[in-house]
Amino acid sequence: MSGRFDASQGFGELSHCSAIGALGLHEALPCESSDNTFERMKKRKKRLTNSEHRELSMSAVLAAAEFLFVTQGYNATTTEQIGQLADLTKGSVYFYYGTKEGVLLELLKRVQANVMEPYLQILQDQRLSPVERMTKYLERAGRIALEHPGSMLLPIVVSIEMAGAESEAARRVKAGYNRIAREVRNVLELGQASGAFRSDLSSNDMARLLISTGDGIMLECLRQNLRIDVHRLVRTLKAVVLTGLQIASETPTDIEADDGPSVIDVLRGNLQD
Repeated sequence: MSGRFDASQGFGELSHCSAIGALGLHEALPCESSDNTFERMKKRKKRLTNSEHRELSMSAVLAAAEFLFVTQGYNATTTEQIGQLADLTKGSVYFYYGTKEGVLLELLKRVQANVMEPYLQILQDQRLSPVERMTKYLERAGRIALEHPGSMLLPIVVSIEMAGAESEAARRVKAGYNRIAREVRNVLELGQASGAFRSDLSSNDMARLLISTGDGIMLECLRQNLRIDVHRLVRTLKAVVLTGLQIASETPTDIEADDGPSVIDVLRGNLQD
């Protein structure tokens, strides 16, 4: 897999560890267990070659950074905190990744591999019908939420903290979301053309709603420190989403209101009031 980033494609490529414990989804939080990811790394370092030590240290930095970015925010996290949690010096973080943003960009490569590529593989699979693609897309979302929650939450953090910014991380996240939305929309339009999906709603609106629903579920899990019962989650998603896509029992009506400004414009306007 190439390490180059194409802004039209999404986030980037793969690395190793995930801060599952940060979300209470699978393992305990680091402060709650002496046998967590970071402790295991410390024990292994004592018997590694230089090359293995470097690889493990880089993975430790990413695991620590993902945990901190997701649980306390990117802007509130310092390179010193990342180093401390990874049992390394602040200088080691700079040595491996250059800057805090460099760590974030490396984590976004992992989002590409853990989230975006599996989604695209399903959504672009022409051997499957539109309904089958959407079904598998929802099923895969459930598995990713269980296995790589940090990779699903990190783009949300970047979207909020870097809203309106022109940073490389913000551009990558926006491009990734737009790519998935485009592919979901294409599947919906195929389903609309074949009669499998309802045609009284905009495919673009439905695609955006599907994506925002996934983000909302992950935020609720983080907010409530919920453990994901992936089977129940997927069953509910499939029942609600697929039924909504396929059955038009009542024609929706528009709210009588003009199109509003963007969220950023509203917030910027508040600064001037």
